[in-house]
Amino acid sequence: MKKLTLLLTALLLLLCACNKIDPNNTFHIIPQVEVTSYDPEYAKTVVQKIYVEEFTGHTCTYCPDGARRLKAIMDEDTTVIATAIHCSSLADPGNKPPFNRNYKTPMGDILCHDFIINGLPKAMINRMEVSANTWKIERTQWRSFIAQIDRNNVRAGIQLQCAANEAKQDITVRVAVTIIKEIPNPVQLCVVLQQDGFVSGQIDGSVEILNYVHNHVLRAGFNGNYGTYLTPNGLVNAQNKYTTSLTLSYQKPLPYLNLPVELSNCHIVAYLIDMVTKEVIQVEEVAVM
Repeated sequence: MKKLTLLLTALLLLLCACNKIDPNNTFHIIPQVEVTSYDPEYAKTVVQKIYVEEFTGHTCTYCPDGARRLKAIMDEDTTVIATAIHCSSLADPGNKPPFNRNYKTPMGDILCHDFIINGLPKAMINRMEVSANTWKIERTQWRSFIAQIDRNNVRAGIQLQCAANEAKQDITVRVAVTIIKEIPNPVQLCVVLQQDGFVSGQIDGSVEILNYVHNHVLRAGFNGNYGTYLTPNGLVNAQNKYTTSLTLSYQKPLPYLNLPVELSNCHIVAYLIDMVTKEVIQVEEVAVM
């Protein structure tokens, strides 16, 4: 009996150790994932979407120009999906309106640090490395960079279903990742919540705008800063479909952002990351309500 107790204790300690997040902010706790064969007819309909992570701040004088450029691109191309990441001292909240709102997040701070983002506005596009240890792209180059991306190399598709429980104050998203072509490196699925329609101050050139509308603002990650494995080693097989569900609670204020979650203004963005190249292989978006 004593040996059995010691064994159970050891197993419990091992499980607790596995629940820790490693220094690279990688979740090793794999959610329940259903693996099935893919639907070849669905695979034929998948298009390669583009993920733009827009690094911005409300005291950044050129950031509104970047936002306008990005909106023009997205208006012309509905396959471009964007997340606004407020970061650096240019996004620090002031003591009084109109710059007292804090749109920063711990996740955004980590991304800004890890990808060496400075001199806003900048963007990462599909997290593609543009030169050695450089991912940031100037706003004047966003359109041309997107135009050069090969849309024919579709390696995966993502399908999303979202359900919000306003009574419990949580959001559950069901994600199905279809692997269409071989992906040689480990991958992780990352799911984030973002929100439109925040109204507060913004410096635009030499003008201080009191009622600027901040859209697609990153609010929180469902499963860590860099997501979750879909298999024990992160490797996935072509012609397989991996389905899982993730839930985010917003009962308490989300980190940094002591702002209400307006579900009608929220979207879920899910993206698949190549953990060796850091590239976003595919991205998808769905409205919460």
